[in-house]
Amino acid sequence: MSRINFTITLKSDGEPASGFGTELIDSLLPRDINDQVIIPSTHIKGIIRENLEALSDKFVSPGIIAALFGQAGDTGALFHIDNAVAPENANVMDITRTKLNEFGTAEPGSLRTSEAVACGTEFVGTLTTHPNISKAYEDLLKLGFLSLFAVGGGRNRGAGACIVTLENEHKTPGDLLRLLAKIDFDTVPATFLKEEPMIAFSDEQVTLKLVFKATNPVCVPETPIVKNNMIRSGFSIPASALQGAILHRINDISEKVATACYKSKNFRAWPLNPANKEDVLSLRVSFTHKISKFKIDDSDNFHFEDETVKSYDWDKVPTNSPLKATDGVLLTDGTCVKLWKSSEMARIVTAHGVHNGDREGTKNTRKRNLFTVESLAPQLFTGIISMPKTACDLLLKSLEDNSSVQLGKSRSVRGGGELSAQIVDFEELPIMRKREDDVFIVQSPVLVPQNLAKKSSNKIISTLVSEAGFGEVEKSSGSITTQFGWNRTINNGFLGGRSVIVPGAVFKLKSPVKNLKEKLLAGIGEGRESGFGAVLPHPGVAELLFPEAPKPKVVPKPPKNFGKEGFELWETAKANRLSASQISRVRELTGLDPDKAIEYLERQKKDRPEPIWESWKGVIKQIENGIQKDPEYMEKVLRVCQDLLVAAKGDN
Repeated sequence: MSRINFTITLKSDGEPASGFGTELIDSLLPRDINDQVIIPSTHIKGIIRENLEALSDKFVSPGIIAALFGQAGDTGALFHIDNAVAPENANVMDITRTKLNEFGTAEPGSLRTSEAVACGTEFVGTLTTHPNISKAYEDLLKLGFLSLFAVGGGRNRGAGACIVTLENEHKTPGDLLRLLAKIDFDTVPATFLKEEPMIAFSDEQVTLKLVFKATNPVCVPETPIVKNNMIRSGFSIPASALQGAILHRINDISEKVATACYKSKNFRAWPLNPANKEDVLSLRVSFTHKISKFKIDDSDNFHFEDETVKSYDWDKVPTNSPLKATDGVLLTDGTCVKLWKSSEMARIVTAHGVHNGDREGTKNTRKRNLFTVESLAPQLFTGIISMPKTACDLLLKSLEDNSSVQLGKSRSVRGGGELSAQIVDFEELPIMRKREDDVFIVQSPVLVPQNLAKKSSNKIISTLVSEAGFGEVEKSSGSITTQFGWNRTINNGFLGGRSVIVPGAVFKLKSPVKNLKEKLLAGIGEGRESGFGAVLPHPGVAELLFPEAPKPKVVPKPPKNFGKEGFELWETAKANRLSASQISRVRELTGLDPDKAIEYLERQKKDRPEPIWESWKGVIKQIENGIQKDPEYMEKVLRVCQDLLVAAKGDN
């Protein structure tokens, strides 16, 4: 696996549109969570693939391109691209265009304004390749990068012209093309096989604390695409996704160890959940956890309850702030429990329009796929995993060599980040130091057996918990849904719908559990090897909210509008028959010396006949007050009034 930094330098103004707009700007630039302009990795990948497909008839077949870029039901792309990010001070401008008709005049309704980023802007990103990618395929990918000559919209009009440089790569596109043209790709594997080392397998159980620092958006959908063609991410990285990534990583080193790990009873993963600190363990919590709608005391605290943990003391529940159910995660470091609501977690929405119908294996030609993706913004995730010692050793060595991983959907362009792991004592985990002895939270879906399919969720939970040896359930709360899945190692990838207990379900036992660690490793229900049935002790009802509730916003007074005030003064001046020359004289004196302007206005009372003064005095007093209060601002008001008086005179 190699990490290659790349730079895209614009040689003309670029318009990499986000797909979204406003009432004033029809096409906005894409930006990341820090509001920096980006060229999305999805766009970069699409253009690179398009460039290579244009060459496919020359020296590589469409199947070779598919092996490099991945396809549905296959093993995915052999690389990952981060978004290319511009500097904070990137020069952004607005460009307005219109369409001309046959008479050379503007076509009605064709006026359009787009945001653009200036020529000379440098976008920086990172390319990460598969650990076992062959040299020929890596060079083919580099050729695609270096053949990228324009990005964004309007490329056929000259917008977004660019050059690309790759770190430590000095060959030109022509150099690479000459080398690759001599290679028979049909005889070259996409990835090379390393000689598998001889390893004595130890099944000794080891627990790892995992920290995943996402560097680009993460998308882990929990529900199928609905009518609006929107792919929406959940806020947890499922245990199944984490297991898959780790097993494939170990498999790249030793297929035998990966297989033995998969089959071991000591292999159990829990989801990775958003966290605020690396030393915090994050647990998913369901709608059983409730929070007061408003702060309930002078210390800015909220009130929290969870009836599954303990019955409500209604005398302590605030009557002036009703409880509101919420989902999210509980954050605990072993001393304090905080609630991070799902609604408070930052998301990123992107729009996509993809031409992919003319590729090999598709039925329709030039099919356009329009969709939007809601991803979780890059952030910190924490979790735990149990595995055999031999597999653990290989994983730690692999992460030491290269910590880059990709998790979730569209891993070639999303879900990239750095994964770190540390061996910990299971009994010393924060979740074990601070917990409710007899209350547990379901962390990954629990498979519902066919013979229980028609039972209530409470009955199903009670039965599965008892069969797993936890004991008798006193009360529980949970819901059932049908889950669809994906597994890239099976034919076609798609998994059929399965009935599951939803993560976040809570159950309380009548008595504490014996051999707790053993029970947690086994989980409840079937499918441990696929990440199903993971549970953890409940850390207790939240004490604080994370992040802290924002302070009430102080709405500033609207800024002065000299255009509006100038228009209002014009209407008054026009009604009172003041001339443009008089207003012009006052404006000039105001700019030179406000006191001289006041003197000039005072003289009007002496110099003008009384009927005229009576007509003028109201508006003159208004101008005097404005000059005395803010002469610089009043000069702008007078300028607007003067221009309108001149324009009105011209119209007459």
